[in-house]
Amino acid sequence: MGNDQVRALMAAYGDRIGEWQGVPVPVPELRMRLCKDHPLAGKIAEAERILYPPEPASRACHDDEGREVLVNEWFSYRRHMRVYLLRDLATGRTRAVTEPVSTGSSMVRLTFALGTLGAADAWTLDAEANAMDKLAGLLAHHQMRRYLLTGSFLETSKRSQVTYLFRRLRPTVALSPRHANPEIDSMRCLAVLCLHPVGFYRDTWAGCMTPSDDVIAALLLMRGDEAGFWRQSNQHAPWSPEAGL
Repeated sequence: MGNDQVRALMAAYGDRIGEWQGVPVPVPELRMRLCKDHPLAGKIAEAERILYPPEPASRACHDDEGREVLVNEWFSYRRHMRVYLLRDLATGRTRAVTEPVSTGSSMVRLTFALGTLGAADAWTLDAEANAMDKLAGLLAHHQMRRYLLTGSFLETSKRSQVTYLFRRLRPTVALSPRHANPEIDSMRCLAVLCLHPVGFYRDTWAGCMTPSDDVIAALLLMRGDEAGFWRQSNQHAPWSPEAGL
């Protein structure tokens, strides 16, 4: 069955069950997670448990030879690295292993980029064109021009004075002036906010809605309920691959 047929089938099913959000389109090799409020979230999660069974408990946290078990892990902001606490199964002794955040991150970003390309099979050109027309009506001319040319635009909240970098197929970056002196042109990243109101494809930057629809959702929520935008978004560290920086 081709991509067009799958999209048509999902659209027809959404109409049949009267789901106003629509039914997200499955993409081969990409796992999907829906918003917990979506009526199909439970069914999708159950299907994924069948298609992608968890690793056996006896192997999930051990090394390849079964000599050590992972006890705990955390991120050290002081050292800017991830720390793993391992216990030797024979002696019971524990040791800490550190990993710089840059290790392998470029390959993880490549995985996200390739997965995002694959997610494009779920969307139609007409849906994205309609979303871009809607977005154009919400933005100033210079904002929309930048979005068309770069896939991103800036908007500063009148309430908090936080500047948001809204990006197509990437999470939104929240920025604040680093210095009180406006003559010093420097910004600092407060957080990277990832919001997919319907759902998203795991290990990608893609949502279940077309890319510009996700941008519209983030923009309108920020304008209408900025605190809610922060509360409902996943907040990624700027250096993490999920942040898309």
